[in-house]
Amino acid sequence: MNQESILITTLPQEIIINILSRLPIRTVVACKLVCKPWLELLETREFATSHLSKSVPGLAVFHYLDLFRIFEFNDEPGFEHHRLHYDLVTEFQRTSFVNPSHCSIGIQGSTNGLLFLREINTQPHVHYICNPITREYIELPSPDELVHFYPTVKTYGFGTSKITGDNKVVRVLHECTRDDTHVLLDIPKSECHVYTLGTGTWRKIKHGSKLEYNCRSVGAFLNGNLHWLVVDMKGSSQISCFDLETEIFTTFSPASAIPEKEGFLGGLFVLGDCLCFCDNTSQDEIVIWLMKEYGNEKSWSKEYVINKHPEFGGECYEVVRPMKAFKNGDILMSWQDFCMFYYSNETKMISKIDMFELHNTWGVESMLHTSSFVSLKDLNRENVRSF
Repeated sequence: MNQESILITTLPQEIIINILSRLPIRTVVACKLVCKPWLELLETREFATSHLSKSVPGLAVFHYLDLFRIFEFNDEPGFEHHRLHYDLVTEFQRTSFVNPSHCSIGIQGSTNGLLFLREINTQPHVHYICNPITREYIELPSPDELVHFYPTVKTYGFGTSKITGDNKVVRVLHECTRDDTHVLLDIPKSECHVYTLGTGTWRKIKHGSKLEYNCRSVGAFLNGNLHWLVVDMKGSSQISCFDLETEIFTTFSPASAIPEKEGFLGGLFVLGDCLCFCDNTSQDEIVIWLMKEYGNEKSWSKEYVINKHPEFGGECYEVVRPMKAFKNGDILMSWQDFCMFYYSNETKMISKIDMFELHNTWGVESMLHTSSFVSLKDLNRENVRSF
């Protein structure tokens, strides 16, 4: 061991943690091989917490061919401005822990380095929490025993409470009645279930107002709250907000961000530190609105108008999810669960992204995800398994 190595190993533990917690995931993994004291230090809860607090979001991507990949972005000066730069952190197969080999899986949320996954075409639905870095997962108990009606809509969210730091899975489900023209008549039954990681049980809580959710959307997590774009009984668009600390629902208006017309195609997401509404109704352009001041209905601002031509002109009739805005104004986006594409602010062009190098950009589901060393084994009352 050279003199520099000896010097750093003699530093106080808190200083070593502060230094090493600034490194990328793959570099930290390599540091575990330096010496036994470093290995022990890098596997502590203190290091995992420190590293997570300094990490920036990357990307979790699932390809229908059964492969999950986790990426980190390179968004530093010196890189070519009109191209997306990223590094593969790790990958794993869906069948590493999902039992039925025939089932589909959906990414329903991400927080604190943990992914919330749900089996789509099994009954009852099976839910998983996993950490791709530590290779740990838990299978949540079924919440269906709480339900005494047949729900027509189920939607989920996953996030962290602001004060206690509890990680929570939220499930909203309701029953709708419609007339012959599919106009909503009533929402006679509605429930909300909450699972706090480490408790081992689902809880039923009061849901509140009659609101229609979209079963294809997931809660947008920001500022300790989950958000869904919903429709009230008058047919007006609202944002349903669930506080993960108080477990209380409130609503506020999306105001000018939602077009006053039938058949609009849009979704509610998080872009940077702002709530984001993406309108893909037009055949020619994608419009992105940001709520510049959280909770202020008057702070919605039209930030991007992106021309679909020639890549997607006239064919992109699904919800578009903006995922990451880069320092140079470029944006990484997902077209529902079909493919990913990249908008260059310099060239004003969009192009499909093949992050699996399979020469097939279709059948991809993705979500912003911050990798971490947070261990599920720190949770009580959970049967943690490895994969």
